[in-house]
Amino acid sequence: MTLDVLGYWWLPDHEDHKVPGRFIWDAEEGGDLDLLGELIPLELKDNVLADGRVQKYRERRTKLQSQFPIIHGEVRRQAFTLLDSFSLNGVGLSDLEESPEHVATNGVLVGAWYTDRDGIEADRAIFHMRHLTTWVDTDSITTRYPHMDGEPDGPYIAITARQAPAYIARFENAEVRLFNELEPTGDRDTHSGVNHAWRLAIRADDASQLEKLTDIATNLRALVTIGTGKTADIEKTVLQHPKLVKRNLAGEALPKFRNDITYYSRWSHRSSDTAPVGRHDMYFDLAQLGGPDVIARWLATTARYSTELRRVMATRYTDAMYLEDRIANTCAALESFDIVRRGVPKDEATFKERIRASAENLGTPFADLIVEPLDEWLKEVVRARNDLAHHGAGFRLNGSVGEHFLAEQLYWLFAMNLLREAGADDAAFESIGKHRGLQWLVGQARERHAAE
Repeated sequence: MTLDVLGYWWLPDHEDHKVPGRFIWDAEEGGDLDLLGELIPLELKDNVLADGRVQKYRERRTKLQSQFPIIHGEVRRQAFTLLDSFSLNGVGLSDLEESPEHVATNGVLVGAWYTDRDGIEADRAIFHMRHLTTWVDTDSITTRYPHMDGEPDGPYIAITARQAPAYIARFENAEVRLFNELEPTGDRDTHSGVNHAWRLAIRADDASQLEKLTDIATNLRALVTIGTGKTADIEKTVLQHPKLVKRNLAGEALPKFRNDITYYSRWSHRSSDTAPVGRHDMYFDLAQLGGPDVIARWLATTARYSTELRRVMATRYTDAMYLEDRIANTCAALESFDIVRRGVPKDEATFKERIRASAENLGTPFADLIVEPLDEWLKEVVRARNDLAHHGAGFRLNGSVGEHFLAEQLYWLFAMNLLREAGADDAAFESIGKHRGLQWLVGQARERHAAE
């Protein structure tokens, strides 16, 4: 999603000082605000010289003064709130006249003004998530060619679109809904069709902080990423607040109809691969997972292991991470995961014992993946982890520890343990095991084990 707008911009504490400027938003680069003046009003001070003359000067800004949690803007009567911004040249502003200022920003809300970063609330949020539609895996749209099926007098093409029922789960004080969206396309004269998509909608019982809503979405994003094997980027977010309702021509509020607030954010670790995922390329879909009840349990599970989940998923969301970092991050997350899961204090179990506990918690699905006896595999993991932690021989000789399939084995040890904790159906584990990516890992493990 991109924006390129001209408007007036100001700080909440200086509403009477509005500066014209151009704002550009790019999902990869974030926001760029080019102003024709300065956000902080220019204040000149007097420096009285020894001969009585007065010299004008301005105090230099500090780095802290060049950070702006909130910037307000107005573009064609539409409200903008820029989030987590900082001036790229504010510290260096020293002229006695107002100078152009260049500001970078990490997020923007279009449709409302908020005065406090912690006060950004909404009770409804809709997230457009890449690959969610394929992962839900329904038959909302069917296409037939009657003339090819023995019906020469029938229509040439018949497209049937059915509104599929929503999947609904409860998590804490919110309803989490996956709903089917069907949208007609074309001018109906020269071309016509239907866009089909599944969306994530969160409806909180009361207005909730933005972070709470986005935490739910990012935890579900991790599930879809694990299931599809491709990064489920959040492409668009629409928020609604109970006080922002539509009004009729008489100015009366229509409580059932809300104004949308579009939220743009630099979601961490966006994927460069935007191609759709094929149904046969996925590790498991929603039906194999077990349906909406498992989604509710997944959200509860990942809330408990949120730090561990984010650390491991960072290894999947980006291709820029070194293999050694993937192994180190996943090992650290697995160690922390076991501390929380079993409640065994950090100093009362070794790293090896914790990895063993996670492997034994999975049983056959993981034993089939590593092929070799668990004790032998654990030795390899401990050796790799120690070499990384202490720059041991393997690291010093070639700058690399382990191999790609060791990193993958550790990743699936973590991912499948979370699925187990969430009560995923056996069908999900069976589907993971049959995936050609996992079969490749098994083949590599067999070759290595046979060569030893």
